[in-house]
Amino acid sequence: MKIRTVTTGLATMLAVLALASVSLLAGCSSDKNASLMPGPTPPIADVPIPYGFTIDLSQSQSTYVPNTNLRVVNQLYRGSDPRLSVARFYMTNMPNSGWRMQQEIQNPQATTETFIKGPETCTVAIKHSWWHTLVYVTIVPTEAPSTTTPPPAPLGGPAGSAPPTATMPAAPAGGS
Repeated sequence: MKIRTVTTGLATMLAVLALASVSLLAGCSSDKNASLMPGPTPPIADVPIPYGFTIDLSQSQSTYVPNTNLRVVNQLYRGSDPRLSVARFYMTNMPNSGWRMQQEIQNPQATTETFIKGPETCTVAIKHSWWHTLVYVTIVPTEAPSTTTPPPAPLGGPAGSAPPTATMPAAPAGGS
């Protein structure tokens, strides 16, 4: 009886240990298809940052121009999620803040996404370094189209001739 109890107890313990190992490994593995969640309070209100990413204040700066409501932002964030998951995070979450995707460029080292919102362009560059995934967020005013119109073409006359001039009628003589 003692041998059978020890064998049954050992088998149960091995089964529990195997189940715990599988659960632990599943919890620790990074699923590249998992959706990232936005952090609770991003430094830029309308640019979400993946949960767990932190701003590197020594490499970040922002300027707000009050009379124009325009911003110039250069910020660096560090985190540990895979680069492609972070790129998918921005493609999914930026439209929720009113940004419209304009362009995405991917290469083996980086992903760069460009968004437009009103008079601003936001570029998110995502790179993987040795220990972190780096996210560079840049916001700049969008180049406004020119509001000046070209002068009208001269009226009448042969090419190269001076445009006609208008004359004002003379004021009546002796008027009061």
